[in-house]
Amino acid sequence: MPGPKFSIGIDLGTTNCALAFQALSGTKRSSEAFLISQWESITGFSEATTLPSFLYLPTDHEMAQMTRQGATAGEWVPGRFARRKAVESPGRVAHSAKSWLCHHAVDRTAAFLPWRSDEIPVEKRISPIRASALLLEYLRAVWDARFASQGIPFDEQEITVTVPASFDAAAQRLTLDAAAEAGFPESVRLLEEPQAAFYCWLGAANGHEERGTADGSAFASYGATGCEWTRIRQPADEFWGKFLENGSHHVLVIDIGGGTTDFSLFEISPPSAPPTQTALPQIKRIAVGDHLLLGGDNIDLALAHHIESKLATGELSPTQWNFLAARCRDLKEQCLSDPTGDSFPVSIPGRGSSLLGSTVGGQITRSEIESIVLDGFFPDCSSDAEPMRTQAGLREWALPYAADSAVTRYLAEFLRGQPPVEAVLFNGGSLYPEMLRRRLQQQIARWQVGVEPRILDNSTLDLAVALGAADFGSIIHRRAQRIEAGAARAIYLEVLRRGAEKSGAPALVCVLPRNAASEEEFRISESGLELRVNRPVKFQPYYSARRSHDKAGSVVAWNDRDFFKLPQLQATARVTGRAPKDNRVPVTLTARMNDLGLLRVACVSADPAIRESWPLEFNLRPHLVEDEDTESSFASLRRDRSQETATIDVGVDPAKLAAARDRITMLFSQPLNTRDKLTANNLLKSLEKILQLPKAEWNLLLIRALWPALNDSFSGRHESVEHEETWLILAGFLLRPGFGAEGDETRIDQVWRLQSESLAYPGKRTQIQQYILWRRIAGGLNQERQETILELSKLRSQKNLPPELVRLTGSLERIRSDTKAEVVELFLQRARELATSKQHCVPYLVALGLLLNRALFYAGPDYVVPPVYVERAFEEFSDFDWSASELAEMQTLFLRAGRVVDDPLIDLPKALRDRIASKLEKSGINPAKLGKLRTFVPVAVSERANLFGESLPPGLAFRE
Repeated sequence: MPGPKFSIGIDLGTTNCALAFQALSGTKRSSEAFLISQWESITGFSEATTLPSFLYLPTDHEMAQMTRQGATAGEWVPGRFARRKAVESPGRVAHSAKSWLCHHAVDRTAAFLPWRSDEIPVEKRISPIRASALLLEYLRAVWDARFASQGIPFDEQEITVTVPASFDAAAQRLTLDAAAEAGFPESVRLLEEPQAAFYCWLGAANGHEERGTADGSAFASYGATGCEWTRIRQPADEFWGKFLENGSHHVLVIDIGGGTTDFSLFEISPPSAPPTQTALPQIKRIAVGDHLLLGGDNIDLALAHHIESKLATGELSPTQWNFLAARCRDLKEQCLSDPTGDSFPVSIPGRGSSLLGSTVGGQITRSEIESIVLDGFFPDCSSDAEPMRTQAGLREWALPYAADSAVTRYLAEFLRGQPPVEAVLFNGGSLYPEMLRRRLQQQIARWQVGVEPRILDNSTLDLAVALGAADFGSIIHRRAQRIEAGAARAIYLEVLRRGAEKSGAPALVCVLPRNAASEEEFRISESGLELRVNRPVKFQPYYSARRSHDKAGSVVAWNDRDFFKLPQLQATARVTGRAPKDNRVPVTLTARMNDLGLLRVACVSADPAIRESWPLEFNLRPHLVEDEDTESSFASLRRDRSQETATIDVGVDPAKLAAARDRITMLFSQPLNTRDKLTANNLLKSLEKILQLPKAEWNLLLIRALWPALNDSFSGRHESVEHEETWLILAGFLLRPGFGAEGDETRIDQVWRLQSESLAYPGKRTQIQQYILWRRIAGGLNQERQETILELSKLRSQKNLPPELVRLTGSLERIRSDTKAEVVELFLQRARELATSKQHCVPYLVALGLLLNRALFYAGPDYVVPPVYVERAFEEFSDFDWSASELAEMQTLFLRAGRVVDDPLIDLPKALRDRIASKLEKSGINPAKLGKLRTFVPVAVSERANLFGESLPPGLAFRE
């Protein structure tokens, strides 16, 4: 197969996508923007250098009018036409997919876009990954439509897709998943967007000022030299002329797009040798900002809030709100790009009306828009300003936007402690207005006591990332010198201070400083560390992008501003031979991270009598790391003795574990013994005896380690009804809650055989235990599987339902919203009937509390039922006495259903929340519990998902 002919760079943006390419041979080496063919209207299409990141689902009538000339992404139409339809029919347009990719509280594989749409059926909706894949697939298709016939198919080129520098490993992995779904080759690579913008500028400074479009000229001539020091200095001005004489200088990249704000700081140093074509300048990325979901979308929403407050209609419906937000997007761009006009009209459809029916109108002035943008998002602030840490209200579409809307306060925080900035490179479509760039430049100058940074020229704010990504692919192909990018974030491990077991106050030791080079080893020997041995422990890593001065071995106090959790490890460090009395071994640490992002920390015994070491491996690779919202990437802690092969240690002696597995296998491989009653309780007691450990102390690694024996005994269910009942109970115990351990997806696939093969002894006993099994592992079942086990016809037709089936139904958070709404209505009716006749209704109340919950336990906000159903529930139950013991579960129901989650599409109206709070207070609820019904209290990720790890003590502690 011939090698690639072009480097392709793709900017997969929140608001716009772009594709650029550069020839890998020839005499000209300059990237060009690709002209993307796309629908402009129902009947016509055009070409543009950007593809708006909007996907529109046409009506049947519209699809019938569309000709075959324009491409689509399956049933969806991306691009300009879709963006325009976002104003006219927002419920049929999926957008902001990139923002959803980094939202850990939702299932990014679930189909919920367009968000909260009531215009298209549920089965037509798409997931954030699918939406991203459709955009990438479209770009691939339009490339091939133009060039595949010339022998230059997309799949055979060098391909680079950009992501925000602040994207975490999970979001990077999901981006790669989307690329794979779009049919991209496995060789696709990711590049940080600020780096790509900087590569683009370096190419321009290198004499390639003219950036063309794909008119065919790139196929005629290629190539030039790389980024040479002398060529960078070619614009012979005083700024670049200082470099050789005055040492290192620093360039700040500020990238503000539609959905994210990215800060990166680069250091440019003279080459160690005299400047020649082979001695290039040293360019190093030395700092990366935190992930900020803050960009043009936030400005649109702020404008929408302002306009809504001026309307006389009260609260807008979700459809009206989406329409207004889309209108504000166009209005903002019109105002900031065109100096004419002092007032702008705004019209939105009336409630229940079509576009041709009644409308609600208002006005907004230029001064109002500029005030909201400048004072709200780019306010003047001091160099020691801190962003607000509480949510400030810009939280629409359930996205976790930055708590503070002020870009300048985040920038002040990012630059604090950094060297002075000599130059700024602006990038991103949100910074096209010159007034915004000037505001930021002046702000930095004030922080630097009047030293104003130079603005580096970037005439292609919306194309620079794609152009730079194409440059980068060419540099990689030629193995030329590139920007050095060490560890963007420092890594820390939690260490327990003696005496802090009860307070839980964590200290952190830095094991990998920021900007550490790949394979650079760090040794930590003077921190007085001890390793807990011979018992299950946790190793909780944290990262920080802000602390640039911490060195390996620095001990710092944890705070929720600077440090963020990474997936933890659970393991047991076992000492061979005689262990210390207190099961603590003094250790030194060594740490290094390889090119793939695998961080290896070795705990090396400092006790001369114990000559062992225990390596920890923290998987930070974007394509392999577990989602951080599970906080449970588990790894084995293994003894390293002369290259000895290691196995997973689950906290008990391997012989005992093998004996426990044998006990399970033996029990399910023999007929029922009438002398020894077979029950799950008896089996668990026998396992406790074998393991010499109460089951309350079994850690997650241990219970998952017992599963293979039970899985292999699947056919043993057929021995008797007692065998099957015991198997079902034990399966639920070993696999709960269905997620949280490495390999759980495979385990869920294995237990799902039960659904396809059905029960061996169908009857009440086994059916009840099957309901309980599915309830205990519901968090590991995807939407399709949850809807498979939902017995909707039985719920509709039977009044006397088994309580276990009712509770199971409540635990199915991923069922479709329309189905969930129907179940809520059925359960409300039945619960009221039972409560009125003073019959047992607790299972229904428990299920309703889960179905109406505003903050779901494992599914995201896309599965929350609309507030109207909570209002229906309150109307049904408000006349009952919630303090009565048989109805006390109503208190829990409405504490969950009334919680504020800071999303206007999910939160109940304030008046309803006040009524619920008043009723709860009269029922004797502690007033302190009512705070979550009145103000937003964030739900920590660990509240949902990290169900087991927090009970384990840290593996490292300080010596007294």
